[in-house]
Amino acid sequence: MTHETNLPAGFADLEPWALIWGDLHNQHERYQKRQGSNQAELQAFHAAAAPRLEAVFQHLDKFPLDALPAAEARLFRTILGLTEASQAVEVLNQPRVAYMPAGHSVDIEYSGFQAH
Repeated sequence: MTHETNLPAGFADLEPWALIWGDLHNQHERYQKRQGSNQAELQAFHAAAAPRLEAVFQHLDKFPLDALPAAEARLFRTILGLTEASQAVEVLNQPRVAYMPAGHSVDIEYSGFQAH
């Protein structure tokens, strides 16, 4: 029996993180996951995934963003989780925003690019 990964070939090392972050489908879910994680977990994810960003982007750039195959979409969602982990590791030095109640949320609304 062979072990199958749910990530594209060459990214099996990120599978433990895909199990945590790869099935989160929006920023709110990722934000809540970061708040519910401990700093050691976020640091381990950051240490594993950040050095792989160039390889991930080179691979994902081969596909249209709005039509990613399932494995690539999961890899993309996993790396989107790194945006949350990076805030905890590089900026906040903790999973939560200081002085904010646990479980709070932030809504981000994209209204299109506005040239200045």
